[in-house]
Amino acid sequence: MTDSFHVRVFGLPVAQGRPRAFKLPTGQVRVYDPEPSRDWKRTVLAQILPAKPEIPLAGPLRLSLDFILPRPKTLPKKILAHTRRPDLDNLVKAVKDALRAVVYHDDAQVTELHASKRYGAAPGVEIWLSPDGGPPPLPAGATG
Repeated sequence: MTDSFHVRVFGLPVAQGRPRAFKLPTGQVRVYDPEPSRDWKRTVLAQILPAKPEIPLAGPLRLSLDFILPRPKTLPKKILAHTRRPDLDNLVKAVKDALRAVVYHDDAQVTELHASKRYGAAPGVEIWLSPDGGPPPLPAGATG
C-alpha cells in the first residue's frame, strides 16, 4: 500500500456489545451481534464502500480513529474530556470489525493503534489507515 486510507463516517458511534446467543431446537447454539452494534457496523460499511481500496490492504497497518460523540446538554461546559460511556476500546472493536475483509484482510494486521473520543457537533468517526512504515495523520486536537 503506498497511500493512506482516510474516511469520515457520520452517525452516532456505538460500542461493540457482548455477543448474544440462543439455542436452536436441534441443540445447536447460534451467536449474533446485538442490534445496535450490528446497525453501527452497517453504517460504517455503507459509508466506507465508496472510498475502499480495490483489494483489501495487505501487510502491517497503523490505524488512527477519532470518535466524535454528542455533548449532553446537561454536561457543564467546563468538562472537556469525554470520560463517560461508551468505552473507547469497545468503540474501536466495532469499527475494526466493520473494516475487516473490506479495507484490510484481518484486524490482526493492525500493529499500531491510536484512538480518541471527544465531544463534537457532528457525531461519527474519522478513520485513517497507513502502512506500518509511516505515522498516520492525527486529527487537530487529538493526542494519539
